[in-house]
Order: sequence, then C-alpha cells, then structure tokens
Amino acid sequence: MKGTSFFSSSLLRYFFLMLAGFFIIYISPSSPDYLLYSTVGNLIFWSSLLILLIKTVLRKPLHYLKKGRTALIIFFSYLSIHYFVYSIALERLLTGFYGILFTVQNPFITFSFTPLYPAGLYTAIMNLVFNPSIAGGFPPNYYFELSLYAMVMGLIIATLVTANIMRVLEISSRLTRAKVILLAPLLGVIGGGSCCISIPIILATVIPTANSLLFLPIGDTALFLAYILLPPITAIGLKLNYDALFPKVPKEFRIKDEMITKRKN
Repeated sequence: MKGTSFFSSSLLRYFFLMLAGFFIIYISPSSPDYLLYSTVGNLIFWSSLLILLIKTVLRKPLHYLKKGRTALIIFFSYLSIHYFVYSIALERLLTGFYGILFTVQNPFITFSFTPLYPAGLYTAIMNLVFNPSIAGGFPPNYYFELSLYAMVMGLIIATLVTANIMRVLEISSRLTRAKVILLAPLLGVIGGGSCCISIPIILATVIPTANSLLFLPIGDTALFLAYILLPPITAIGLKLNYDALFPKVPKEFRIKDEMITKRKN
C-alpha cells in the first residue's frame, strides 16, 4: 500500500509541475523577462510531461530500447526523420506568420525565441508549441528550427515506433518456431483486439502520411493543424497498437488450462 501511495503522489507531483510550468508560460508576455519566463515554463512543463509518460504509458515500451543494436537503429532513424520534417514545418509556419525574416549568409546554430502577444490562453498554447526553439541554417538560404514540443513528441513517437516494430519481430520469431499451427489463432487475436488499427496501417501508412502532409502546399492553417495535432494522434494510435500486440488469453482458454492442471494433479 505504501508503495502504491508513493507512486501516486510521485505522479501527482509531475502533474502539478506541468500546471506550474503552464502558469509561468501564461504570465510570460506580461512578465519582466518574457524570454526567461517562457523558457523556464516550457522546460518545466515538457520535462515533467516526459517523465510522467516514462513512468506510466512509456514504461513498458522503453524496455524494447534495450534489445540491442536493431532497436537503437530503428529509434534513431525515425527520430532523425521526425526532427527533419518538423523542423522544416516550424520554419514554414513562422515564415508564413511573419514573412522571410532573414537570409543565411554563414552557417549557424542558435537558441531562438519568437515573442507572441497579447497575453492569454491562446498565446500560452502557442508559446507552449513554438517557444523556445533551436534554430540553424546554412547558405544560400536553408533554415531549420525545432521547438521543445517537436523534440518531446519525437522522443515519444520514436519510442513507440521502436517498441511496435520490435514486438512484431518478436512475434514473428515465435511464429516461425511454432510453425503454422499458431498462426491463424494468434493473428485473429491480434487483429480482433487492435480496435481496427492494423500493424501495416500504423507503421507503414499513418506515420509517413502524417509527415508527408507537412510538405504539401495546403496553406498555413492546415500546416498549423498538422504540426500540432498529428504527433499526439500518431502517438495515441501507436500506443493502442502496441497494447493490442499483447492480447489477453480468452477466458474459456484459461478455464481449460485450469481443468488440465487439476486433471494432472
């Protein structure tokens, strides 16, 4: 009981830290130092959220990152693609909002911040998504920018992508050893429990499609919505699919197993 109580209070601590971070972001436009308040608030919010997820929904998927070189290759490959795509998306959004701010004369990498006004809930959300960011560029006019939002979502999605793929490989190796006798029942359980989210759709369609949308000339509004909504939607879909890859044994089979055990005894 004590362990459970401590764990719950620990999770609540991170939740309240997230609220505190968001409050600091909320008041940052009217604070004495906009940059400092927004940066500190974002660091508190996103680090608390990431730790909270690591202690809860990402706890089991993270174990697959310890499965050797293959898992690390998958993780860093997707993470690189995610950061590349979303850095271009953020640059396009900020250019759409403010126009071309400058041209790149020499290679650089820097800490970037875009003041947003007036103070309010909408501005706080925008600060949460866009500020602060790491920006860089190189001639003639190539520019990239990554916000804390994109960085954290990249880590979350990359972890879930890796866990899904490693779990599929794990199941494939077991099916190979078990031959065809378990293939139909196992695939039936996985398919039936996946809530209509299949492995090929999640891993081969949803993620590439979500990312490729950011390159289409569909306007700043659609790009804005894609930048904000697609990462969490993708993460939720991947988590649901990951959970579906661990189907529960049907109750009738458990009863049969108990009867077999009793007969043996």
